[in-house]
Amino acid sequence: MKQFKPLHLILNAFIVFLIATAFFAPTLELAAASFAIGAITGTALKFIPENKKLAFMAIQVQIWENHIEQEIFKDNTFLRMSHNADDNVINSRAVHIPQSGGSGNVVKNRTNLPASVRKRNDTDVIYLLDEYTTDPVFIPNADTKELSYDKRNSALGEDRDKIVETVAEETIYNWLHSPVFESYGATSLPAGNVLQTTGAEVIATAPGATGNRKAASIADLQRMQTYFRQNKRWFEGQMYCLLSPADLATMFPADSVLTATYMQNVTEKERREGVILKAQGWNIMTRNSVAYVADDGTIKAPGAVGAATDDEASMFWYKDAVEFAMGGVEAFENLRDPQYYGDIYSFLVRSGGRARRAGYEGIALLKQAKTA
Repeated sequence: MKQFKPLHLILNAFIVFLIATAFFAPTLELAAASFAIGAITGTALKFIPENKKLAFMAIQVQIWENHIEQEIFKDNTFLRMSHNADDNVINSRAVHIPQSGGSGNVVKNRTNLPASVRKRNDTDVIYLLDEYTTDPVFIPNADTKELSYDKRNSALGEDRDKIVETVAEETIYNWLHSPVFESYGATSLPAGNVLQTTGAEVIATAPGATGNRKAASIADLQRMQTYFRQNKRWFEGQMYCLLSPADLATMFPADSVLTATYMQNVTEKERREGVILKAQGWNIMTRNSVAYVADDGTIKAPGAVGAATDDEASMFWYKDAVEFAMGGVEAFENLRDPQYYGDIYSFLVRSGGRARRAGYEGIALLKQAKTA
């Protein structure tokens, strides 16, 4: 039952009066008007259901959803250096990539007529979007009232960072390794698409790896360019490489004059897109990890346990050789859960990607070579 409380009326009127004096001179007329406004608003708020008032306490779901999608690209700008397949997503789940059946022959000074007519038999590659979900996080009611910091935003911020990192690492793996789907078997980057480093001897950098490896060098960038040109997959301005921190450090030492020159080749627009250097025709980017290769040549999945014989690798590609598709971001909340006596939140991201050609044309790895 709603009860009239004079103290609440006086408090409401006083607050309205203080706000009004910031704009008007304090007069008896202003005080009377403040009393009337305070009475009206105070009475109206008493009849708003408690569950409706909670709307002001909920997270801004759409803001979090947009923020997660922005962070995916902000912290992993290399994802934009690919074919955008968002418009090819079917029912928010599957993506079809048409595969050309190839061109016909070209005959010089043809004499046999009529020429034979051929039919081009196209195929396609299909992959499904993956669904990434965070573990629901529980924020007790007491934590929203007793802590000196905003635990909710802190917890959700950590979950956002984790799901963004996972999407990026899984996308790199999908670009290098295609999973099983119906009649399509699993495939992986061919061994011929993996080149080995040729630099000086350094300590192995893959997680769990022991011993020494050969470092990456500028000469390896040139070798990689030659490889792409020989395979007719070199397109000026569209070539990218994602270097591991170790490869970046050995290729471009901080005290090198050449490093400064390569950095100056980058425009401000390119820098905002994540390109940090340009050398040997490559737009060079980096992130905390790229790929790891087992001793038998298997590309290791994200989170796989490291081995002493593993090698770290950097990725090279032509922009349209890989693709990435976003299927949506959703934020979930359950406020004032009666079983948990608090609030529960979680996030969901649908995304996917893979090599655009079944033979992984236009993609290569530079793997640390083992020393003798």
